[in-house]
Amino acid sequence: ADRRLPACLKSQHVALAAAVGGVLLFSDRVPTTLHYTLAVPLLALAVNALDFAGGPLKGPLSSRPMVMLGLWSYSLYLWQQPFYKFVDERGSAPLPMLAAVFACALASYYIVEKPARGWLNRNW
Repeated sequence: ADRRLPACLKSQHVALAAAVGGVLLFSDRVPTTLHYTLAVPLLALAVNALDFAGGPLKGPLSSRPMVMLGLWSYSLYLWQQPFYKFVDERGSAPLPMLAAVFACALASYYIVEKPARGWLNRNW
């Protein structure tokens, strides 16, 4: 895996530049096609470059809370959209909905995703 990313892209400066570029490309003024053709690859580069780079960000991003947030991220991704739509249509308070998103995401992670991943790892 270490050989997949060229050495010139394995630095915190590349990660920071890619992250800033990716975030800026997600602004409303940028056409949607550029969000997916440029912003997403830049954000992926930022994540991969950070994995190899040292520097001040590596420690905080490797902390237990951030690692757990990374483990839960797929479940959070799955559950955020229905709650986002509910808040948008009903005008509900966003903070209770955020708590509900986390509750559903954690439940689905520990009840469905983690056992399924364990079964697949044992049997595949």
